[in-house]
Amino acid sequence: MCRGLAAHGPIGRNGPQNGKPGLDKLYALRDPTLDEVLDILEPGFAGWREQPKKATVVLSALAKRAQPKLAMQVLEAMHARAVQVNSIHISVAVNAAARAAEWPRAMRLLQRPELLAEPTVFAWNAAMTACEAGKEWQRALLLLQSMPSARVMPDKISFNAAISACKRGSNWQLAAAFLRTMSEFAAQPDVVSFGTAISACEKCAQWQQAAELAGSMVAADVPLDLVCYNALMSACKNGSQWECALDLLFKMPDGQLFPDVFSFNAAISACDTGNQWQLARSIMSSMPGNGVVADTMTYNSMISAYVSGVQWEPALATLSELRETSRPDTVSFSAAITACEKGCQWETALELFRCMPEAAAHPNIISFNAAISACEKGWQWQRALHLFNRMPAQHITPDLISYNAMVSACEKGGQWPLALHLLSGMGLRRLLPDDISFNSAMVACEKAGAWQVAGAILELMLDSSVLPDAVFAGSATSALRLAKGHDAALEFLRSMRRFWQRSHAVAPQSSKVLRSAPGVLAVFKPAGVTTEELVDELRSQTDNLHLVSRLDHPTSGVLPLAVGSEGSLEAKWLRSQFAGRLVQKEYLCLCEGPALGSVGFEAQIDAPLLTVEVDGAASRTEVSDEFGREAMTEYRVQARYRPEAESGEIMLLMVKPRTGRTHQIRVHMASVGRPLVGDLTYGRKHDTLVPFCPRLFLHCRQVQLLDAEDSVFQATANLPDDLSLVLERLAPSYIEKQEP
Repeated sequence: MCRGLAAHGPIGRNGPQNGKPGLDKLYALRDPTLDEVLDILEPGFAGWREQPKKATVVLSALAKRAQPKLAMQVLEAMHARAVQVNSIHISVAVNAAARAAEWPRAMRLLQRPELLAEPTVFAWNAAMTACEAGKEWQRALLLLQSMPSARVMPDKISFNAAISACKRGSNWQLAAAFLRTMSEFAAQPDVVSFGTAISACEKCAQWQQAAELAGSMVAADVPLDLVCYNALMSACKNGSQWECALDLLFKMPDGQLFPDVFSFNAAISACDTGNQWQLARSIMSSMPGNGVVADTMTYNSMISAYVSGVQWEPALATLSELRETSRPDTVSFSAAITACEKGCQWETALELFRCMPEAAAHPNIISFNAAISACEKGWQWQRALHLFNRMPAQHITPDLISYNAMVSACEKGGQWPLALHLLSGMGLRRLLPDDISFNSAMVACEKAGAWQVAGAILELMLDSSVLPDAVFAGSATSALRLAKGHDAALEFLRSMRRFWQRSHAVAPQSSKVLRSAPGVLAVFKPAGVTTEELVDELRSQTDNLHLVSRLDHPTSGVLPLAVGSEGSLEAKWLRSQFAGRLVQKEYLCLCEGPALGSVGFEAQIDAPLLTVEVDGAASRTEVSDEFGREAMTEYRVQARYRPEAESGEIMLLMVKPRTGRTHQIRVHMASVGRPLVGDLTYGRKHDTLVPFCPRLFLHCRQVQLLDAEDSVFQATANLPDDLSLVLERLAPSYIEKQEP
């Protein structure tokens, strides 16, 4: 008897008994309809009713070819013709979606009660894998948490998929927590469980936690494999623990393991973090003796190590060697250009930059920045400006490093008007200048004797939440002394001292602090952290802080705090402004749905909101004309995007809530059919137009109020990297846009 499909009879019309033509006909369908699928499968349904395994064979074949749409239509065809769909059929179809990384289809398959079959743990695991592969790691975790309520017991594979999702989401704490929880479900962690959790720690530069997990592996009699060793070494590299990384490399043979190219690359990169370029070169030299062939990553890591050691000549020699054995990539050239920049070899840096297109290596932001910085160090401001102006034509947006290098080049070239022009232009690109930007511009003005602009630069500096340092004050004082004399310069310096005294008295030393003023402190709250957790962390540095407003757990942005106790004048002053609706807040959010209008279109939503408690803890807000409280939200369209083959739009909005109800922006936008992207509570859970958005796209960009001395206080926070990357991925599909 023939094997495979032949054992189960034909599935196609007028085809031979092996059934192959039926599958071929299914494969040949492009965007098939249910009727087309029924036409192909109809002759075989009688046999499927008698032997459900025949349907399983067809679905398995579709799964192997990652054809989830066809698999789902086969299920629909079976349901339409009263052919029983069992749990195995659903599981195989979900597996097809997992292989294609189509998480929305996998989720829909889990929620098809009309099929009258409960998905198995295999189906749930496949759906989690689909979510993880589709970068929907949070949904994967929600599936794991939902399994017990669906009467499906998670197994080892379930937890491994969840830990892998945590790795995808750079959440090592949850990965470690799931690892500890496995035993409660009679699921013993294996080498995959531990290895993936270690990789999650490696991704987050948590080398100590990775080492602890490795210790737990040994205690659980789970041997470390090559993948675990490589992840551990990479974690040590990310944690700048080069000695630990080398120790692991040398210990691998003790466990009957032999380093591969990934092992050596991690070790060389670890040496780079410790400025140990000699050791890195020695390790690379030992690779042939260990039967390992260096790849492009090896050479790139070695060049980077030379950069750290300011060894531009060996870096160029390594690049030349790479060009003889393989093809250098953009990283190779960028690292070599950086080495020349560090070695003040601007001519060589530009020559390498010019060679990149010939080597099929396209310049990126790092390449441009390195070349501009090389010109800056070589006092070649015209060449630096030429490179800077070329960036937009290459579809590369200058970043803070680009601007700082360019402003510094202008300072060295005596081009203070251009330096100020660049400084003022940063705001148009939503870039906040830092102390390097301002100091370079101020030094340029000092050299030119342009003392009049010192006050304007200082004002811009404070608006950008940058505290002037000694370099800035010294340059401004010097320019003022030359123009107005000793007394005027000394008075300015004394005013700076008073400013520093006041600032240091109220601001804790934290990287989260955006700006401070009498009675108020503005901090940046990241997504995934509660307001209370953030304030508790800040209180470890200063107890004198009090909450006057909150941001939701998944929301990032500016959070103002009162510098004072709960009953203090400062706290009462700020809370009364919030209560009186005098505080101005601006949010950036990304919505999806029908178009709202052209860029610049403005409107408001005036719908009462009612917040109700759910399950005794969580809350949910809804529009309620009868019981809701007044709520008003204004918005302006900032940019519009339309992905291919989609009827709806994606809109970037600048939103100003005029009231402060729970989840106000999220509920108001959902109420008009434009839910926020990434909103798992009020938005699209399965059919979102932006499946790659890692979280709720809602960011508090700016807050303005009055400080304790009745002066206007304004704090701004740039869009975080995770949300900026979303906009970058959407850029090719934009219809209209303008800077917020």
